[in-house]
Amino acid sequence: MHIHKPQKIDLEQIYPCPCPRKRGKLKPIALTDAFGCDRCSLLFELEKDGYSLLQVGGIDSQRHTWQWVGKWQPIREYRQSSLLETTAMYLSFVLFLALLALWMLNLHSAFSIPAAIMLFMLMGLIIWRSLVLRRRDP
Repeated sequence: MHIHKPQKIDLEQIYPCPCPRKRGKLKPIALTDAFGCDRCSLLFELEKDGYSLLQVGGIDSQRHTWQWVGKWQPIREYRQSSLLETTAMYLSFVLFLALLALWMLNLHSAFSIPAAIMLFMLMGLIIWRSLVLRRRDP
């Protein structure tokens, strides 16, 4: 697997649009550090470093960033988890182990079934919350 180095983006050059659906061309917008696509009507702003392109606007709220390496390569920003999110993930793991122990012991008390249902619901809410947090931009 050959890894390409990012190339500086030239404001005078026409690039293919990183949007895979329309296959348009990115053309520089006069007097700005931006590009516009001739098919999907998205706007892209050149980052200060000159090596990455940031999507401005669009239907989804996420801001996508790309680098040019002979083709557009998406940049996945590493997002460090917050203390609350990390604690919730560990807590959900412990709750899962507790549910597994309840199931393996096969307790038939009046407490075990409602506790198991509550633990499953809590675990589902924690996982849902962590997924929602990961989809948002920092």
